[in-house]
Amino acid sequence: MKKIAYLMLLPLFAGLQPTTAETASSDTTFTYHNKMVNIEDSIGQVKVKVYDTSVSNDTVPYKKVYEGIYSDTKSYENWTVMEEIGFQIPLFGKRFHHRDFKMDSHWAGLGFGFVNVTDAFLNLSSMDGFAVNTLESHEFFFNFSEITLPIFRNNLGITTGMGFDWRNYHFDDNRHLVETDGVTSTTPAPEGVKYEYSRLRTVYFTIPLLLEWQPNLGGNKCSYLAAGVIGGVRTLASSKVKYDDANGHDVKIVEGRGMNVAPFCLDYVAMAGIGNFGLYAKYSPFGLFEKEKGPEVRAVSIGVMLGF
Repeated sequence: MKKIAYLMLLPLFAGLQPTTAETASSDTTFTYHNKMVNIEDSIGQVKVKVYDTSVSNDTVPYKKVYEGIYSDTKSYENWTVMEEIGFQIPLFGKRFHHRDFKMDSHWAGLGFGFVNVTDAFLNLSSMDGFAVNTLESHEFFFNFSEITLPIFRNNLGITTGMGFDWRNYHFDDNRHLVETDGVTSTTPAPEGVKYEYSRLRTVYFTIPLLLEWQPNLGGNKCSYLAAGVIGGVRTLASSKVKYDDANGHDVKIVEGRGMNVAPFCLDYVAMAGIGNFGLYAKYSPFGLFEKEKGPEVRAVSIGVMLGF
């Protein structure tokens, strides 16, 4: 076991570097526990060889049990394992290239876009009286945490993180949401009332799982493409209206909270950008409301992102 442990420590010698600008290689040979160790240290590369020595003369090489070549970007190893009982396992080789890859994530940042609702066939027309004014309906998100795990060099990786997403759905046709007998629906405003706005607001805590590609274009990796899913947990949902009464006074009423908005959401997302600027598009395959407790609509959005 001591022999094996000793062999496992040999790669540490790869960290030895010349302290001055040498032009020739530097060799070192020494013995340790019936092993002869030869180190060849040249510019940018270190070679380590270990030999068993004969019993009578520990300065004479007998059998090579380890060879390692180390540089800044790659390594080669070839070694033989010796058991304590003296039985030798056949030589096997191990070659590997090692390099620490790193990718910049593009999740963390701020985003702003327009939101609407659709059915399963991406029909944006009114459904169940749920008609949204797209120009007045906005999405804002703040992604505060991110990490990317490279899976192929520094070009392809898996990104995740955390964030918050706010969405305001402003209704057309002077309608508002009401909840009756546990079911949410839209209904016209009371006679004589003209809504300045009528909206549904949702807030989600979000976690993404994205596959991100950062191609090398022109010798740099400033552009990126990403696609995947974003899961969300609802933290707030409320319906609110605003209008002027007969006396010209502003009236703001919170129609209801919760409103049977589904407690969880899932969005398909595609992102593309250059540097810290990007575009995104989202589509939810699941309903905005709990099943059979609200209009059968799904969220869609498109907008811009500014990374940190």
